[in-house]
Amino acid sequence: MKKPLRILIIEDSEGDALIIARELRKSGYELAFERVDTPEAMKEALSRERWDVIVSDHAMPRFNSIQALALLKETGIDVPFIILSGVIVEEVAIEAMRAGAHDYVSKDRMGRLIPAIERELREAEERRKRKRAEEALIESEERYRTAIEHSNDGVAIIESDRYLYVNQKFVEIFCYDRPEEIVGKPISMVVHPDDREWVSKFAVLRQKGEPVPSRYEFKGIRRDGKEVSIEVSATTITFRDKTVALAYLRDVTEKRCLEIQLQRAQKMEALGTLSGGIAHDFNNILSAIIGFTEIASFQLPEGNKARDNLKKALKASERAKDLIAQILSFSRQSEQKLRPTQIVPIIRDTIKLLRASLPTTIEIRHHIGRNAGIVEADPIQIHQILMNLCTNAHYAMREKGGVLVIYLIPVELSTDDVAAYPDLKPGSYLKLSVSDTGCGIDRSIMERIFDPYFTTKEKGAGTGLGLFVVHGIVKSHGGTVTVESEPGKGTTFHIYLPKMEHAKGEAEIEFCLDRIPTGHERILFIDDEQALAEIGKEILEHLGYEVVTKTSSIEALGSFSEQPDLFDLVITDMTMPHMTGENLAKEIMKIRPDIPIILCTGFSEHITDKKAKELGIREFAMKPFAIHDLAKTIRKVLGKK
Repeated sequence: MKKPLRILIIEDSEGDALIIARELRKSGYELAFERVDTPEAMKEALSRERWDVIVSDHAMPRFNSIQALALLKETGIDVPFIILSGVIVEEVAIEAMRAGAHDYVSKDRMGRLIPAIERELREAEERRKRKRAEEALIESEERYRTAIEHSNDGVAIIESDRYLYVNQKFVEIFCYDRPEEIVGKPISMVVHPDDREWVSKFAVLRQKGEPVPSRYEFKGIRRDGKEVSIEVSATTITFRDKTVALAYLRDVTEKRCLEIQLQRAQKMEALGTLSGGIAHDFNNILSAIIGFTEIASFQLPEGNKARDNLKKALKASERAKDLIAQILSFSRQSEQKLRPTQIVPIIRDTIKLLRASLPTTIEIRHHIGRNAGIVEADPIQIHQILMNLCTNAHYAMREKGGVLVIYLIPVELSTDDVAAYPDLKPGSYLKLSVSDTGCGIDRSIMERIFDPYFTTKEKGAGTGLGLFVVHGIVKSHGGTVTVESEPGKGTTFHIYLPKMEHAKGEAEIEFCLDRIPTGHERILFIDDEQALAEIGKEILEHLGYEVVTKTSSIEALGSFSEQPDLFDLVITDMTMPHMTGENLAKEIMKIRPDIPIILCTGFSEHITDKKAKELGIREFAMKPFAIHDLAKTIRKVLGKK
């Protein structure tokens, strides 16, 4: 059913008025509208018709939106007034809002007009309801009391900065028993100390007729000490022959929590997309660095100083490789090797490492059950979580020393327990906690501690990725992270990981040789980056293989088509122009289904190891890889022929 709408359009352009009308009809309105462009025509339209909303251009030849607002005020008619302008500077917009405009919309963002109209229509209806309630109060205090007692919002009448009246819903919001516990008390009794001064000031100024916001939000304090987010809509009324404030309060704590979670999820998603692109390019660079460095080291005799330097360069490259793996991990874009894992030994090994590295001013205590249970996890990442948390704890206690406590316990979480954590389900968990007696975390930055690159450490002391990495790893394991902290009294992080009742199977036995395996087969190697094609050829020839390299997937397919039996193995990059490695593999297998293929990538959100094997691709290898790893993978694949 179409919604009836009467709209007065103050606009000198008939075309623009027709556009507004068309958009409203498209949105489902049964429209009655009139266009005026002079003060006289506007007065006549206001006297003749009752309008639901007014939309006014800002600047017109005969008058402007500010003058139109003044004219509307003279009539005393209460109707939503929205300014629509091609160009409006911030100062004019502020002046218009002070003059009584309800909103302003730029013409180049016409899509905002319909939501603005609908919002103002809703708020106009709310104002009418409130006005009727206020009139009911003047007519009969008892009738008004009955109406507001059944309101879904908390309602309060305030004189100066003290409560004259509160309804039962108000009492429930702040966990009191009876209105009498609040009436006569100052506003501050239910307001957080951070907000008490300005909330009280608003109430007093409003009753004096001073311009203060009619809608705002403050941090409230319940009787049990818990913080709540309170949304307020306030006005002034005459009550018992006095000008007092009438406030409608709503608990929006849950709504704000959901908004924060959504914002954080969107931020993580955006960073994940960015980090994936960085990882792809950086892994390609690392592949060339590691490859050429390893080849150079093989060409030098043992004991040569240059060879030792190259080994150090390789170690640095491995650290860079691990850093990229961390980035992909916390952006949840890397495929983890999760397997049934006893994390007690990992924690004990980490504690040994910490004892050797932390200063003696920090005492390490631990409470770890021998049979805490099994989780499905990546052991390396569990170690990484613990090291990051303990490193932060060490930093918090660096000046005065203190106590670092690590404990692990199994817990059962009920439906009520997980209500505050949307990512968790009721069930069995292992709770890993890291506690320190350091400086604590200030309340003002608590919500930012898991943000990327946010750090309170001085320049050069940290990257700001530690807690972000922890957050990403825990989420990717199906768990969650919580934190308790008080400035000057320390911090405790709690990690919840889903517990496995039974191991799902034995860990995969990885292919392993004591020496670098070699071969003599013929390999087609494809990578669109010339440097990687060159190093690939040199590495494979060093391992004894015959190699044909191509930097174009189209050319590689042509070469394979001409002599499909010439090759024993195909190694191809994933991300290439014209034809991806995945599509190239499909075309090659159409020609020769039995050909072994290794698909390599620095990063890809389109294909995983599982998907690659479902397509018939033998192995999926992440760049950068060392010669030893590549050699083992090749022999593993060729051994399956």
